[in-house]
Amino acid sequence: MPSAAILTIGSELLLGKIVDTNGAYLGEVLSSIGFDVAARVSVGDRKGATSRWLRLLLDQVDLIVTTGGLGPTEDDLTRQEVADAAGVPLVFNEALMDEIAAIFASRGYKMTKNNRKQAYLPKNATPVSNPVGTAPAFIVKTGWGKTIICLPGVPRELKYLIRHAIIPHLRQAFNLRTREKRTRVLKVCGLGESGVDEQIRDLVDPEANPVVAMLASPGMVRVLITAEGADAAEVTQRIEGMERRIRQRLGPLIFGADDETLEGVVTEDLAGRGFSFTLEDEATGGEVTRLLLSAFKGRYSIRAVLENDTPESEKGEGASGKKPATVWVREIPADRAPLKTYELVMEVSGKKRSKTIHLGGPGAEIRHRLSIIVLDQIRKWLKEKAKH
Repeated sequence: MPSAAILTIGSELLLGKIVDTNGAYLGEVLSSIGFDVAARVSVGDRKGATSRWLRLLLDQVDLIVTTGGLGPTEDDLTRQEVADAAGVPLVFNEALMDEIAAIFASRGYKMTKNNRKQAYLPKNATPVSNPVGTAPAFIVKTGWGKTIICLPGVPRELKYLIRHAIIPHLRQAFNLRTREKRTRVLKVCGLGESGVDEQIRDLVDPEANPVVAMLASPGMVRVLITAEGADAAEVTQRIEGMERRIRQRLGPLIFGADDETLEGVVTEDLAGRGFSFTLEDEATGGEVTRLLLSAFKGRYSIRAVLENDTPESEKGEGASGKKPATVWVREIPADRAPLKTYELVMEVSGKKRSKTIHLGGPGAEIRHRLSIIVLDQIRKWLKEKAKH
């Protein structure tokens, strides 16, 4: 499998104000067509910085894809930096200059003198026309057999060129077979990353097919199953086989897959059972309500009320005939400093379930973790009820 690296160029990427979506997109594309993406680096607009990273990466991978730095301004340095790393001079390309001028003319733009800079390419580079922008891309084949592809940083232009020019070129240049590749994401709640690892660590092998990996986030662990094969049927078979093994180990800790959310699963379950739903949400600062409302699609009634604010007349079965479900979570006094103690209660058709929760940390973190625990516990109680 050929190896690749991604180099996104622009000081703005290092200031924390702009998210590097180009790098993520390129990583997904390159891996999907058969590259082992070994590195992804962002570098600022400083003379010599890009060429140093290029030299370092060229010693390690077969392909480098860069984005950014192809404009006409003084800080657009990519052309010269690539030429320096490849050990060749910049050469003016008259045909490319004519193409750039034609693009400006067709759009009614006035071309300034500094746009001439965009017609200079490293010697022997292959220009790639950019019909959706003014910055042409180019491909450099180094004297020692490595490839550098330089793309504009504007996401719309980048994606167009990837689809229409770069992927076809890479398939041919690297003799990549057309293969299917897909990732299935299983979402786990109620067990931390280390606990999940203990359950499935023997299935995690970066050289296997499918590859199993874990990604932790507050209150949730994602288990990624990535498989490739000659066709969709082979990929599906590989993924489903591994998914069965993981579900056997983690069971009800898995609440959903792919785009499913915890709040979405809970609302779908409530709606499917015909529950009306009353929620006392003071302890989480409204976070549980917000999450449920984000998944609310008009399929059932939800009212968020504060503690002790539900009239007795509304606690029975409503005129609609739907079964009532009441959930409340409250902080309760307990001598467990620095932990805070919460009581979660769910009452359905007169039957109560309760759980005591102890959490510590900053207030915002506690509210977020508590919200996830509340939603996950509702999900589990509903599944238990379904069995009886």
